[in-house]
Amino acid sequence: MAVDLRRTSDQPTGPTPSWNLLPADGTLAAEARRLIRRFADPALIPQAWCEAAFIREVGLVRAHLAPIRSRGGLAASFSREAFHARRVEGGDDVPGAVRVAYALRWLELGSRRVVPPWPPATFASDAVS
Repeated sequence: MAVDLRRTSDQPTGPTPSWNLLPADGTLAAEARRLIRRFADPALIPQAWCEAAFIREVGLVRAHLAPIRSRGGLAASFSREAFHARRVEGGDDVPGAVRVAYALRWLELGSRRVVPPWPPATFASDAVS
């Protein structure tokens, strides 16, 4: 078996890895797309997302994510936190507050604009205070 030896100071050979292909990037991007689809059709917004406890948790997580300034940093944080990201009642495709907060921050970092506070206007009138 031939082994290609090189010093660690040598430049790597072959294609440069893309940070856009990190599994967490794909997960967050997919989560953000699902969130946008749900907002487009209020009938797809789970009732659990209108509960006061859920709204508070999304706000708390978003506050903790505010200092993160890049999608790469957000993806790294999410990969460490992902095991805490539980789903809510309503099926396997209904993300919990942590996943929703990360998806919102992903959208903010991509648009470089602040996403309005949770809950979105599409169902803010239905939210419990």
